[in-house]
Amino acid sequence: ENKFMALFSTLFGMGLALQVDRATARSVRLNTFYPRRLLVLAAFGVLNGTLIFFGDILLPYAVAGTVVFLLRRTRPGTMLGLAAVFLLIGITLSVLVEGLYVSDSGGSDEGQALDRALREGTFLEGSVARGWVYLYWLMLSSVIAFNWRILALFLVGAAVLRMGWASPAAWSVHRRAAVYGLAIGLTCEGCSLILHGRAELGVALRVVDVLLHQLGGLALSAGYAGAVALWCAKRRFDTIRRAVGRTGRMALTNYLGQNIVAGLIFYGHGLGLAGEFSRPGVFAVGCGIYACQVLVSDRWVAQGWIGPFEWLWR
Repeated sequence: ENKFMALFSTLFGMGLALQVDRATARSVRLNTFYPRRLLVLAAFGVLNGTLIFFGDILLPYAVAGTVVFLLRRTRPGTMLGLAAVFLLIGITLSVLVEGLYVSDSGGSDEGQALDRALREGTFLEGSVARGWVYLYWLMLSSVIAFNWRILALFLVGAAVLRMGWASPAAWSVHRRAAVYGLAIGLTCEGCSLILHGRAELGVALRVVDVLLHQLGGLALSAGYAGAVALWCAKRRFDTIRRAVGRTGRMALTNYLGQNIVAGLIFYGHGLGLAGEFSRPGVFAVGCGIYACQVLVSDRWVAQGWIGPFEWLWR
């Protein structure tokens, strides 16, 4: 999940900078336009977190987006410096919380009751449970690295766009990101995988595990981004590239749509299959949902339509 969050957060920061720059060029009043967009996004997040999936990221994105909006006139170099500071704070907090403190709260009576309501309860019962878990998640994410990492990567995305590194002309940057990012990321995450979850690990090795995972996730994200950018520049497998690109143009609809479909598969108000799949099985379900979304998005955008949740957001 770290790789997804890193890529999505960076892209969101790029999108924010792009919208601000375009609105400025059209003399749009940004002080009313963009805060309104963020407020609606926050509302989407609250509804998603309570009614669909408690692991919502849209509300934290709206909060982080507000901070980045206030810093929109900052120079790219300063943005990168601030991003490094926020990232350091987040990693430090993550080490303190995850590396030095081990909790078994998931096995508490309250945790089991919430889990049972999600797995077996009606939609109303599940929504109450989702609301409690969502509230806990929002408080926890404010303490550990999650929100700090979002804020840092929003700034990285905005800086990358304004420095011209998102352009096909920056292919040398993309190549270095792909090679070094994949090499460093796979090494760090591989070592973290060997260490992670072992009960006999002492504090020092737990700290090393958390650091490897945090840094490895960021490096792998850069590697993935560089590899995809190189693929797009070489224009190979154009049909697949076009379909994936159209899926990205409906990012909000597809994000919420995945949550809705997965809820119908795993939650009690649907098939209630939570816990019935192995990890490869869950991965296969995710790939199946995404493949269907690529096919639908390709046809949808080809008609000149925007996604339904994008339309509602506008």
